[in-house]
Amino acid sequence: MAFVVGWVLVLLLLALWSSLVWAVQSFLTGLLAHAGNVGSGGWSLPESLRDWLPAAVADWLVSTVETLSPQLQSLASALPSLTGGVTLLAWVVWTLGAVMLFVFGLAIHVGVALWRKSKASTSPPATTIP
Repeated sequence: MAFVVGWVLVLLLLALWSSLVWAVQSFLTGLLAHAGNVGSGGWSLPESLRDWLPAAVADWLVSTVETLSPQLQSLASALPSLTGGVTLLAWVVWTLGAVMLFVFGLAIHVGVALWRKSKASTSPPATTIP
């Protein structure tokens, strides 16, 4: 029974892991797919951030963002093409996690087997009545 409980635990963790990887992959794919929709006027420092920063730092950040605006726009335009890479990365991450969970399941299985063996060896031998 302990073997079954251990493997059911591993299967439940695998289902949780699969759901987590699938959700993150879907989120990142959607985020990257819509990243190219940012207009050229969208690259500016928010006013609320400027209020919190010292004036010299805020001016430097504004000029840096304005200078890098064409590069940021070209990067944003290239992001939708990375969605296939996110899918491949999700499969690689899922596989690594699944292998780790399988190894965890094997460790539980071996641990239960060793525990049963040590429990059987410490119990007194059964006496037979003639």
